[in-house]
Amino acid sequence: MGVAQHHDAVSGTEKQEVAFDYAQRLSQGLSSGNLVINQAYSRLLPKAGQPPPSVPQLLCHLTNISECLTVQDQTRFTVTLWNPTIQPVLHHFRVPVTRAYTVRDPTGQPILSELIPVSDQTKKIPGRTSTANNDLVFRASLPALGFNTYYFEAKTEEEPAKAQVKITHNEECILQNQNVRVEIDAQGNLGHIINLKKSLAVEFHNQGFYWYQSFPGNNSRSEFQASGAYIFRPVSADPQPVSTTRTITCIKAENVQSARIVFNDWASQEIILYDEAEYAEVEWTVGPIPVNDNIGKEIILRYDTDVNSGNKFYTDANGREVLERTRDYRPTWNYTVVETVAGNYYPVNSRIWIKDQDKQFTILTDRSQGGSSIHDGSVELMLHRRLLYDDRLGVGEPLNETAFGEGLVVRGKQILFLQAPAASAAYHRIGAQRMYMHPLATYSLVQQTYDNYAANYRQTWTALADTLPLNVHLLTFEHLVENVYQIRVEHYFEQNEDDTFSHPVTLDLQSVFNSIGKIEELVEVTLNADLPLIDLKRLTWVTGDKESSHPNAPEARLMANSTVRLIPMQIRTFNVVVSHP
Repeated sequence: MGVAQHHDAVSGTEKQEVAFDYAQRLSQGLSSGNLVINQAYSRLLPKAGQPPPSVPQLLCHLTNISECLTVQDQTRFTVTLWNPTIQPVLHHFRVPVTRAYTVRDPTGQPILSELIPVSDQTKKIPGRTSTANNDLVFRASLPALGFNTYYFEAKTEEEPAKAQVKITHNEECILQNQNVRVEIDAQGNLGHIINLKKSLAVEFHNQGFYWYQSFPGNNSRSEFQASGAYIFRPVSADPQPVSTTRTITCIKAENVQSARIVFNDWASQEIILYDEAEYAEVEWTVGPIPVNDNIGKEIILRYDTDVNSGNKFYTDANGREVLERTRDYRPTWNYTVVETVAGNYYPVNSRIWIKDQDKQFTILTDRSQGGSSIHDGSVELMLHRRLLYDDRLGVGEPLNETAFGEGLVVRGKQILFLQAPAASAAYHRIGAQRMYMHPLATYSLVQQTYDNYAANYRQTWTALADTLPLNVHLLTFEHLVENVYQIRVEHYFEQNEDDTFSHPVTLDLQSVFNSIGKIEELVEVTLNADLPLIDLKRLTWVTGDKESSHPNAPEARLMANSTVRLIPMQIRTFNVVVSHP
């Protein structure tokens, strides 16, 4: 986690050799984590009196490019999905395969699963070695803080495929489920997203990939500052579209509908709508960025809408508080506009939005990116950069990383919500939390028939006896020693942003420990858990409003019961002593 959260690792401001070292350390961490996963499942999977599984649980790190060599040709295997959140979730999952399978849910019933062709853009990604031509898509309803196991068995040639997948090329594509409608014309232009339940629509004047030309300065003076690892400085404030034409492939199945839009050899997007989803998903792929013209390029994905947002937009701070941004303005000093684009870029850790009186258009990101609203009604996010000059601020080399003899290919995901402003917080807060804490998939090459497997192993399990509030997140659940645990809980809504979820909430921590034992002792500690909260002595002063800065001290060293109260944005940490049954 230290490497993954290091500022150079996140932003790319390190030498290439350091990046290689980071990758090696992260790989070692994943291997160690896989050992922990197997230790946990060796206790959770077997039914009473049964031995642990003889085959391990495996991770597949490249499923985002439809590659899982471990399972793609197997006759039978299992997929176990772990839900790390404390609420049940509905999740659509993809498994790259070379054949058709029957998929059984935890009750043993066959469920709907559909073979969706892998795109040509995915097959051409440098380094991809999989022969899987399809993703098998199925829907999973996962219990809170628990798992479901899905059993895959290859179909025989005599078994006909029931599901019908309809594919069209370069025709109008309408994606629609119970909640959302997405309209895309025959030229691949996104036209509208419509919230069917709320009768809201957003119109897109333009949507797609653009590129800024990187400034090729010599860094001798500020006006000659080059765009580099630390500095974003485009030559012009008007980015160029990556292509003037595009092609579209429309795919419709029962679980999922999508529009694959190809701009050129190195930029494409897939707009996806899953059954029952309340949002549209955009999976973008960029790279290798061409630089044979000796021009550095910085690639954005931009949405130009009819939202009357004026010069204001909103970005989050570390996935928690959200800040209002005003173009070409700073609240604490008189701002002189020098860089019209870069001067209005802000960190986007998890979300950015624009709004007017009637509607709010929110984009959730799967990683930290730079973003802005350079024009009224427009939102853009920086996806990928390939630069040819060093900005002389410490790295000492251009940001021109390669792999497999070519520039890097980057793939990511954005989630698009359209809601009324007053209702949006419930969607983007919960949506961002579930995007970050998405289910963890592990694979196992079981040899037993389904009946034998079901007789020996649990196929569903949850640590919770009760459903916990939607506005609470379990940040930490750690076994310290013997019967002592550490738990950290968070109220992740801000005050006054939602009529339902922005209020104090009470929960019983015993619900989290039901599968372990009874809470005998509960002590609140400081946020970093190095001191009982009652022993914390802070510097005291009087504010301008004549109020004391000292926090209210706890009434007792030990809490009377396991019920705790959280106010919006509050995080509380507890050491818990449990008696095991």
